[in-house]
Amino acid sequence: MNKLDTIKILESEGWTKADAVRALEKIDFSNDPDELTIRRAISLFAGLELIKRQRLQAAQKGMVTKKVKEIEVKDKKSIELENNSKELVFQNDQLEKANVRLKKDNKYLKNLIDAIKLKMTIDMQKMMQYEDSEIRKALVKWFNSTQG
Repeated sequence: MNKLDTIKILESEGWTKADAVRALEKIDFSNDPDELTIRRAISLFAGLELIKRQRLQAAQKGMVTKKVKEIEVKDKKSIELENNSKELVFQNDQLEKANVRLKKDNKYLKNLIDAIKLKMTIDMQKMMQYEDSEIRKALVKWFNSTQG
C-alpha cells in the first residue's frame, strides 16, 4: 500500500486528512508495508491522539464551566444592581416629595414669624406712646432682645 491510498482509506473510515497524515508520519512507505502494519501504527497514533483530545476537551469543558459560573455571578450582580437602582429611584422620589413639603412648611413658618414680629412691632409702638420713661426703656430693651 502507498501513502495516498492509505490516506483515502482512512478518510473513508471517518478520519480527517490532517489526522491521517499525522498518523502515517512514522511509517516508512519505502518498504511497502502491509495493511496490518499500517493499522498497528495508526492505532498507536489514534490512542495517543484520543487521549490528547480527551484532555483538551476536558480542559475546554472546565473553561466553559468557569465562564458559565462567571456569567451567572455577573447576571446576579446585574439583577441586584437593577433592584438597588429601582430602590434608589423610589427613595429619591420620596426625598423630593419630603423636600417639597419642607419648603412649604418653611415658607408657612416664615410667614407666621413675620406676622408675629409685625404684631409685636405694632403693639410696641402703641406701648411707646405711654409717658413713663422707665417703662419705655424696659420695653425697648425687651423689644431689642426679641429681634434676635
